[in-house]
Amino acid sequence: MRLLITAGPTREPIDRVRYIGNRSSGSLGVALAAAGAAAGHQVTTLLGPVCPDLAAQARSAGRLYRFESSAELSQLMEAHFRDAETLIMAAAVADFRPATVAEGKLTRHTDPHHETTLKLMPTPDLVARAAATKRPGQRVVAFALEEPRHLEQRAAEKLRRKAVDAIIANPLGTMEADAITATWVPANGPTERLERLAKADFAAWLIAHIAIWAHQD
Repeated sequence: MRLLITAGPTREPIDRVRYIGNRSSGSLGVALAAAGAAAGHQVTTLLGPVCPDLAAQARSAGRLYRFESSAELSQLMEAHFRDAETLIMAAAVADFRPATVAEGKLTRHTDPHHETTLKLMPTPDLVARAAATKRPGQRVVAFALEEPRHLEQRAAEKLRRKAVDAIIANPLGTMEADAITATWVPANGPTERLERLAKADFAAWLIAHIAIWAHQD
């Protein structure tokens, strides 16, 4: 199976120094790449700004391409999605980016009470775009990070809205954690709720599950 895995956060630039980011470590996406390679699949990883150790792990799993912003990730997805059989969209893409990027570095105002307004605009929905352009036989697996009490409802809504093949629903505590309590929500088939697993163990489960799932068609 040819896997395209996105991992890590995006950094949406404000100026040459500052950016909008999030707390994603990229560890789950890298664990998925490692599990895919260990299972004998062909893995291409699109990796955001993560620590050097994780980047080295991703590099050892197969082809690796790096991005910083959602715009750079979008370009990489356009270049590599066509060659994949399954896209696993584990990257934590920022929902908003600054409407304009300042040249150089913005100067802090000398008045301590001065307020600065940052105008934001939505980033493109990369997973929905991929799902809309997939060919027969391609699959798109997305992730949903939500408050526990709304988890499955919002994951199901996201699955329908984005027209993906399956969603992994996770509570907010998954971010930066060593373990994951995941719910598998497919477009066709039963929902599966997993017990709390180390991310490496969950990654191995998901890769095996996707391989069986793809074989059933």
